[in-house]
Parts: sequence; C-alpha cells; structure tokens
Amino acid sequence: MRIATSSSTDLNAASAVKAIKEEIRKKISSPSLMLVYYTETQDVQSIKNEFKKQFPDTYIIGCSSCRGTMTDKGYVGGHNIAAWAVQDESGAYGSALCNLSSENDVFLQAKQVLQRAIDSSGRPGELPALITLHTTPGHEETILRAITSELGVNVPIIGGTAADDGVSGNWSLFDSDNVTSNGIAMAVFFPSARVSYSFHSGYAPLGDSAVATRIDGRTLLELNGQPAAEVYANWFQSATGRVIDNDDLFAQSTLFPLGRQTGIIHGMPYYTLSHPASVSEDGGIQMFCNLGEGETVHFMSGTTEMLVSRAGRVVDSANDHDKNPRDPIGGIAIYCAGCMLHVRDSLNDVAANMSLSMHQAPFICPFTFGEQGQFLGGEIAHGNLMISAVLFHKDEL
Repeated sequence: MRIATSSSTDLNAASAVKAIKEEIRKKISSPSLMLVYYTETQDVQSIKNEFKKQFPDTYIIGCSSCRGTMTDKGYVGGHNIAAWAVQDESGAYGSALCNLSSENDVFLQAKQVLQRAIDSSGRPGELPALITLHTTPGHEETILRAITSELGVNVPIIGGTAADDGVSGNWSLFDSDNVTSNGIAMAVFFPSARVSYSFHSGYAPLGDSAVATRIDGRTLLELNGQPAAEVYANWFQSATGRVIDNDDLFAQSTLFPLGRQTGIIHGMPYYTLSHPASVSEDGGIQMFCNLGEGETVHFMSGTTEMLVSRAGRVVDSANDHDKNPRDPIGGIAIYCAGCMLHVRDSLNDVAANMSLSMHQAPFICPFTFGEQGQFLGGEIAHGNLMISAVLFHKDEL
C-alpha cells in the first residue's frame, strides 16, 4: 500500500490536474482511489472532467473545502486543488455518489450509495475497514444512521460536510461522472494495511447546562423552557464578561459551542459539539447539526492555542489507539472550517503539528462545515468544531 499527495494553485484546471498527476506518478503509477479537495473558486465540472481524463481507471470522489486545503506539504489558502491517492494491489476500494432527490427518502438513498460503493469494490457482503463520507449540509445524522443500519454494526468513518467560503451554498461534490450541490459521496476501503482512528472535540464543559425543551429542525428554540438565544447569551456573559453580538454569533461562539455528552472513557466524559450559527427571529439558535428534545446541552469552552495544537494531538491519539503503533504510511484528517477561520493566521503551525504527528507521512485535510467520525468508545457521530483522523500503518493485517 502506497499513498501520495499533491496540490496545485494553477488557475487553469487542465494544467493543475496534469501537474497533480505528474507529482503523484512519481510515487504511484496507478491509483486505486483518489480523494480530491478544492475551493469554491474552481470550475467543478472542468476539474471533474480533467481528473477523469488523467485517471480513467481510478475511483474518485471530490468535496469542496473552505478557503483552502492542507497536506503534508503545508497549508495552501485561496484557489487550489489538493489530491490524496492510494495504490494497493492487495486491497480493494470503491466509491459512489448520488444527487439527493426530494422525491426519495434520504435514508434510503444513503443506503443505496453505500451499497453501490461496496459493489464497485468487488467485495459485496464484506464489511469495509473504513468509509470516507462527504455530503452537502443538512442530512448528516440521517446518512450516518443509514450506514449503520445497512451494515448492522458501526464501521470507522471519516467524513466532512462540503463547504464554501462564506456559507452561501457554493459547496459541491463530484465523482468521475457527476457533479452535485446536493448529494452524498462515499468511498469504501478494504486496505492491506491496518487502520486506526480518532475523533475529538478538545473542548471542556464550563459547568452551565440545560435541557433542549423545544426544537424545530436544526433550530434550538428553547432551553429549560426559555428562549435558547437568551440562555446562551447569559452563559456567554458569565464566562467572558462580554455581551454577545448576535450579528456575529458564528465567530464569537467558536470558542464557546454547545456540547452533548456522547460517552465516557477512562472515567472521562467526551462530547459531540454543536456550533451556534445565528439567532432566529423567534429567539432560537440555528445550528449546524441536529439536537433532540430532551437532550442535555453543556456550555463548552476552548482556546485558540488548543485549536492550533489539537490537530497534532488527534493524530497522536489515532496512532496510540492502534494496538501496535508504527510510523504510518499516510493518513486523512478533517478539520472544522469554523476552527480554521478562527486560527487562520496560525494554519502553517497547524499543518506543521499534524505533519510531525504523522511522522512526515503523506496526508490530506480539508476544512468542512461538519465533521463525522467514530469515537474511541465506538459511537459514530456528526458534530461541529471537531477534528477526525485516520492513519494507515505499515504492518499488514
């Protein structure tokens, strides 16, 4: 199993993809699977066509990333494409994409995408060692339930919700044949190398909590029977001494999200985070993920320094999680776009920390509007302000 990465800032799609091919071919002659991440400034149809032309026998899925990408070669901001490729003659890989139709059930469509991806791998009836999931915003929890329902057990997932530069709907997904702004893309891995994983928030509860007593879709309307935005504002002022600006809620809440306890490991609780996005007209808080009525939400806190160092720590955790840690041959990471925007002046440090923890092995990392992963306790979740990582190890199965 061999892994290679490449990226390009070339404004011309054809020359950008050709340059990526030339660099990847220095290490890999015929990729089994490619993951491609790109900014909204790209002509997605053009880059899709070019990747299909340059890699006609490779399974490919692409997902838009917020304002840049990151690889083992560092952080690249602005207009760019980054690609991750694996060649594994002893393994098997497959992928599938669908454009979500309002006429069909999302749960059913997600199961169909997963089954098509598995069928394309030539391993029908087998459980993949890993699933890479990319979807456009809105149905992440339903899609995760569909995956678990189809497989019957939780399989490690690394995923990220397609992003754009300004939450304006300019996100997209593609495979070798299609482009969509409302869809699901999955890749399945049956690798010859062992996979380890980690999914972390890194934030801590400050003590305030309340029950979600009224929900409307992804809008948290009431906490303990009171307007959610009012309760949150009181928590924020008590913690910071500042009055929150509702017009700047997305930015100001990055270090103070809401969390739901997902499990306990070694006596310590861990949380799935939800990022407040904006205040609704009726005093609710619009979120980037679903909450359930009756769930307890905690007021969480993080620091800028933590957001910079956390990427490396999550990779370290994935390596420690492996039963026999070895230098990885490569990896994939997902880093929240909200966190990225908060630490944008330190992204070279984030990349350096991650590369150090990867032992300089090739990796790729987009910036997404939601993160999906598997906690060490086994739970599969969709959250915000999270980081997910998987590593592939030299020791074979």
